[in-house]
Amino acid sequence: MTPGINAQDGFLTSHVLEAVDVPEPELIAEFLGSPDDIIECPTPAQRLVFGPTRRRIPEIWDVDNPAQVGVVQNQDSYAQGVAAQRPFYFDHIRPIARQVLDEYYQLTGRRYDFIEGYRLEDADYVIAGMGSMVENAEAAADYLRETRGLKVGVLNVTFYRPFPGPEIVAALLGKKGVAVLERVDQPLAEDLPLVREIRAALDKAVENGRVAAGRKAGTYQLPYPEYPVIRSLKQRPPVYSGSYGMGSRDLQPEQLIGAVENMLPDGPQRRLFYLGIDFVDEDTPYESRRKLQEQLLRDYPHLAELSIKGSENPNLLPEGAVAVRMHSIGGWGAITTGLNLTSTIYDLLGVHVKANPKYGSEKKGQPTAFYAAFAPERIRVNCELRTVDVVMSPDPNVFKHSNPLAGLKEGGVFIWQSSETDPQRVWESIPPFAQREIKRKGYKIWYLDAFKIAREEATNPDLQLRMQGNVFQGAFFRASPLLEKHGLDRETLFEAIHTQLQRKFGRKGAQVVEDNLRIVKRGFEEVHQLDPSAFEITQPDGRRQTRPLPLFAQPSPDTQTPLTAGDRFWDQTALYYANGQGSDVPADPFIAHSVIPAATSVFRDMTSIRLEYPEFILENCTGCAKCWTACPDMAIPGLVVRIRDLLAKAVDRIPHNGAPPRMAELIDELESRCRALLKEADKKDSALEYHGMAGIVELAFNDIVAGIDDPAQVQALRAELPAVKQVLEDFPVAITQPFFSLPERRNEGDGALLAITVNPEACKGCMECVEVCPDNALRAAPQTEEAVARLRRGWEIWEEMPDTPPEYIKIANLDEGIGTLSSMLLTKRNYLSMKPGDGACMGCGEKTAIHLFIAAVHALMIPRVEQHVEYLNDLISRLDQEIRNEEARLRSPADPAVLGQRLGA
Repeated sequence: MTPGINAQDGFLTSHVLEAVDVPEPELIAEFLGSPDDIIECPTPAQRLVFGPTRRRIPEIWDVDNPAQVGVVQNQDSYAQGVAAQRPFYFDHIRPIARQVLDEYYQLTGRRYDFIEGYRLEDADYVIAGMGSMVENAEAAADYLRETRGLKVGVLNVTFYRPFPGPEIVAALLGKKGVAVLERVDQPLAEDLPLVREIRAALDKAVENGRVAAGRKAGTYQLPYPEYPVIRSLKQRPPVYSGSYGMGSRDLQPEQLIGAVENMLPDGPQRRLFYLGIDFVDEDTPYESRRKLQEQLLRDYPHLAELSIKGSENPNLLPEGAVAVRMHSIGGWGAITTGLNLTSTIYDLLGVHVKANPKYGSEKKGQPTAFYAAFAPERIRVNCELRTVDVVMSPDPNVFKHSNPLAGLKEGGVFIWQSSETDPQRVWESIPPFAQREIKRKGYKIWYLDAFKIAREEATNPDLQLRMQGNVFQGAFFRASPLLEKHGLDRETLFEAIHTQLQRKFGRKGAQVVEDNLRIVKRGFEEVHQLDPSAFEITQPDGRRQTRPLPLFAQPSPDTQTPLTAGDRFWDQTALYYANGQGSDVPADPFIAHSVIPAATSVFRDMTSIRLEYPEFILENCTGCAKCWTACPDMAIPGLVVRIRDLLAKAVDRIPHNGAPPRMAELIDELESRCRALLKEADKKDSALEYHGMAGIVELAFNDIVAGIDDPAQVQALRAELPAVKQVLEDFPVAITQPFFSLPERRNEGDGALLAITVNPEACKGCMECVEVCPDNALRAAPQTEEAVARLRRGWEIWEEMPDTPPEYIKIANLDEGIGTLSSMLLTKRNYLSMKPGDGACMGCGEKTAIHLFIAAVHALMIPRVEQHVEYLNDLISRLDQEIRNEEARLRSPADPAVLGQRLGA
């Protein structure tokens, strides 16, 4: 009659893939019965209400027994109804639950109870909790018993309502300490929910002891007869309250060990603490964070004591286990690959398996991870695996945002996506710190081009990114020690994989199954082993440099509070995420608000998630505007550039020691000669081909210096030319009809060039711009370190260039909507009215629509706001002057202040 809830804690219980023995549907049907079964009423109250029997699930809406249900009650009837529920219904739940548990045991042989204990009989210290942490705690308890001789047990509270107080008290009597761990925090409550109930249960037993003290049995009535009697406070264990895993944050063995160490006689014995949360980062490399911590510790000197850390973080996987971690990108099929791999190994080897993805707020296109473990016995670890035997990285840029070798055992296997075929080039693409680690720990390095295999084999191009994960599945079986350890051959392996693929993809057709199987086989055959001993550490040593403030980000205006200041947010929070340390951000007053300052999505750098980037082919560009209009990430703006402005910027970036560059004197003449050359190159049958301004400037420069008689001056000018050409190569501009040819014909000197510049921090590599370009002016090019460096230099120049001149914006009347939408986006502030860096999927069409809408509103409203602000400033100025004049009029003319004011005016 009372509904029940079966709760799972997120996300591990709900998302872990593991082998379980599930009761057969027929057994469940036998145990539960049918809703319309007629059963005997189990309680006197039910017999009064329904008669001797009732339907197993009573029908409230019954045409044969009409009644009004859920009526509005007045105070009297409501109070009486609530009070009646306890004796007539709720108090029956405990004995009924006990009866049901016994019946299930008789039917299945499985014994469940209100609580479950693990090694509690002789335990001195107890970890109490609920849900997925219990298995972790059991493994930690065994470890502490074996390595330190600490008698640790685990209390699993399986029932929360009715609360099993008597059973818990009986299990905890005489213990030296109980650490109650909960996935919640309630700062204004006396205690957290579970520990509050446990303390209350213990206190009921203490009250029993107080009543029984000094009395003979049978001469008194216990206030809580169902509870044990605590006659001495020594029997009542100290209770410690710990908060962990909020929001499904990971629970590591180190945290459980810390909870036990806290209870020891020489431990801190803090009664309230957090696990896995840092309030102080003693090793922070960031100056801003260090200063904030110093201030917080002055004002909150006991801040660091809120956290408990264990002295070690051991690997609690069973003996003989193989642990795997996969680094990938959201949307590339990492979860599918991991689940397929886990299922295949389970089917093939019959071992115990446990696997789970690292879930978070990141969306498609963001780095992600997957964990799996395979063992000959039960795996009790429910957490991210910090110690692994094999690391697979379908993400070729993994070293740019994290360290995939972290936690890899000595002699472990690393399988990496690389488009390089030369082993020397593969080795050189590994950062120096990783090269050193590989040599020191004897890692076995394997590499393959899984994307190439997927492109060649997938019959459906949309599946290429996802299918590359299956290539890695084949590579795993080739490189990992599993096959050799279990004595399996290639044929047996692929039979098992085919069975697993048929089960998963069979409904999609035989072709999909065969495609997947074929690429798994190619992954097995085409993965190559790299011999680190054959190579030296060829690059300068040193880890990844701390990323500077992003190009878009500017210091916050003085009008902002620190909470909403973007630069503060970058220095103290976002920088951790940018350097792959998101889980290390300490708790502080800012993060307590869960406030993200506006426009800080620009802090995210998308470079590491791209495999390709759009390369601008300036010779083909016609200025159609489709690329910068379609881009969903505001990553490829168009900019109309005057020739003189471009030359001035190139000259301005010439390295010099305080003195102005000599070439600055030639800008006027350079502009004139470059314009003439551009007009010549723009002719239909011209012999002069345009391949960028660098070549045009070099021709113009040679013409100019040919007329200079001073060899020293010519030599000095020529020394500056390479720097100018470098700028012009990094910032490509095109000759187009709308912006150069037509304006130049109408009025000589009006022709300008069009820059199409890729923002490397914003571009996700969706290639939408390549798809919409009708003239092949953009093409997908493989991303290399050199290409990224060139893109960054080009974007810096774009930021420094003047905005598109108004005469090139083809909008006659914005208020009336007369003009070209794409032309409006040529203005920097309109194009960047919506900031890039979000976690939306690559090529998201909704974002393009939103961008165009916001840009149109921005273009319409910002001039109006500026005009109104100007009006208000003028009004304030005039009002101020009127007030001064009125004050002067009211004063005596002989007043020196009035005379001084008038003379000053």
